[in-house]
Amino acid sequence: MINKKNMMIVCSSLLITILIGGCSSSTSKVANKNSVKDNLDIVIFKIGKADSILLTIGEQTVLIDTGEDDDGEEIVDYMKKNKVTKVDYLILTHFDKDHLGGADTILNEVEVLNVITPNYVSESKDYKEYMTTLEAQETAPLKLSNVFTFKLGSAEFTIDPPQKNNYSGDNDYSLVISVEHGTNRFLFAGDAEEERLSELIESGNLEHTFLKVPHHGRYNEKSTEFFTLIHPNYAVITTSDKNPEDEEVLDVLKQLGTEVYVTRNGNIFISSNGDSLRINQ
Repeated sequence: MINKKNMMIVCSSLLITILIGGCSSSTSKVANKNSVKDNLDIVIFKIGKADSILLTIGEQTVLIDTGEDDDGEEIVDYMKKNKVTKVDYLILTHFDKDHLGGADTILNEVEVLNVITPNYVSESKDYKEYMTTLEAQETAPLKLSNVFTFKLGSAEFTIDPPQKNNYSGDNDYSLVISVEHGTNRFLFAGDAEEERLSELIESGNLEHTFLKVPHHGRYNEKSTEFFTLIHPNYAVITTSDKNPEDEEVLDVLKQLGTEVYVTRNGNIFISSNGDSLRINQ
């Protein structure tokens, strides 16, 4: 027979066990929600005032832009040295030479499974070389007019295309790519200028952990509002000694507490485990 004292001890033990079990279960659920299978690794290349960004998750790869014509071989050499044998998605944000120039080299030297671009054409030499290469390979790019999403491993990509058919300059045709990896969110904003930034501001849901600053750190009337809505912890500007970023951009980002990196100081390496980021340069 259990006396009153022993009964109280048993009940207390059961209560502690239930509480501990409940806490363990809650912690497990949070961990499962934020856990990811593979790290997301990103390289933003030092190639002057030009963009090329390589994202790798597990065995899958996305390349955003290809720099200028002479940068193509440098990007290919890096991929080969790091045993990147194919590109699952080549995303060309727009057709300016400092984003498109190396595309023909990439297409000729690396297996590219999908090509994604905005839905417009250009008369530039680099665009014609890129199109000639696509035609020779019988590859049809996906030209976006609507939001497009895809998933690679535990990373989800959302590509936001321009909302109009015509803009005064190529920069506002920029595709803008958002990548979610666990609790981390990355925004790659091409060369978006005032009109395109206005579209993004109106769309809402702009808060991101990381920002690739649009248009190589050029400041415009929408920059402050755009940066404030994103409120990034980290930002990267693709720039050079010859073409540095605007001081106004640095001032706004620093006021927001953003840690800013510039590619003129070297390649930038980012690794996300889904909960935290590590950046090296």
